[in-house]
Amino acid sequence: MFNSACFLLPLLMTISSIATCAETDCATQNGAVPDGRVSAIATFVTGNGFMTVTLSDSLANPTSIGQLVSGLAFAVSEGQTIGTLGSTSANNRKVKADGTFVDLGPSPTGWALATDFNGGFELCALCTDLGASGPSRLLIGQPSGAGSYQSANASIAGNKPHNPFTTGTSTFLITIPTVTTQSTIASATFFFGTTEGVSVAGSCSAGGGIIISTGD
Repeated sequence: MFNSACFLLPLLMTISSIATCAETDCATQNGAVPDGRVSAIATFVTGNGFMTVTLSDSLANPTSIGQLVSGLAFAVSEGQTIGTLGSTSANNRKVKADGTFVDLGPSPTGWALATDFNGGFELCALCTDLGASGPSRLLIGQPSGAGSYQSANASIAGNKPHNPFTTGTSTFLITIPTVTTQSTIASATFFFGTTEGVSVAGSCSAGGGIIISTGD
């Protein structure tokens, strides 16, 4: 996913023959919310004028909707607050009342981007005022080893307002004119469930950069 994100660069702007992308990885650390344990990972890749975000729910076989990822807030190192959400993608999954599921295939995530949010940005499923699809399309982790969501209660299994969910890795492309290959993520907060404000702070670290050749 990291290399794919870097290769978006020639599509976005005129560049020289060598381009660089930088990576920041953020994750919950032993996270918990009122509904139980949570776990999520986000990878940010920055180039000149753009950012890609890949977001995963790494908690398998959740019990409650309150454990599913509904948002990701983040601040960029230089303090940018203005940007535009471009293409997004995720797999869609319908969880039936018995915990089995049907994958509906990839589509846009149904999430929106809130700008100037607490000094940064928020990718959100619940910000319906910005066109998001909430309370459906929250990000759910993988099923149990038995291949179904055995632990899911009625807030997930067969719940019409909350189905379908996004699953796997959700990807987002954001145009931020003043972001550069030197930009990193200063902080990240993961939001969970359908109640606004339920969150866990992320721990972030800079990953390695990548240099790619785009021609002579």
